[in-house]
Amino acid sequence: MNSAGKIGEPDAGAPNRAADPRPASEAPPCAADGATQQPRIMPLLGKPYFTCIMCKSHVRPPFQVVVPRSLAPFLPEATAPAAVTWRGRSWGMRFTGGRQIQRLEAGWRGFALDNGLRLGDGCVLELVDGRPERVVFSAQVLRADIPEAIRERAGGYTSSSPILIDDD
Repeated sequence: MNSAGKIGEPDAGAPNRAADPRPASEAPPCAADGATQQPRIMPLLGKPYFTCIMCKSHVRPPFQVVVPRSLAPFLPEATAPAAVTWRGRSWGMRFTGGRQIQRLEAGWRGFALDNGLRLGDGCVLELVDGRPERVVFSAQVLRADIPEAIRERAGGYTSSSPILIDDD
């Protein structure tokens, strides 16, 4: 599942929350048990971005992420080298543009595995550079911690078959 937007455009269904006035270094960890702490959330830069919830095609073969068409005006119309940066590291990959479905691939696998991405985790990918010479996205990962028993039977094989949570 993907959604795209720009800073200042509220994401449908996303709550409006005031920013924590403390510096990020003083912000409390998100995990209560301290074992798996949520990475620090950084403010967006005001550039185009999209969000996606990790489904099986993101974290298992074919290891790729579809980039929403709403970002097409900011991206090259052809295949280009790309990178995703997070926490001071960079992963090289390929951006496949100029098609009905544009995506990050051929390197997304390394990003997903190196960062332990799992089914249900959220990812915010903000476009830092959209030039044909090199597409660069800055990433933020939001951990979902879906129990293993649910992950295996929940769906989520593709963006068109998302994990559904029924609270009946």
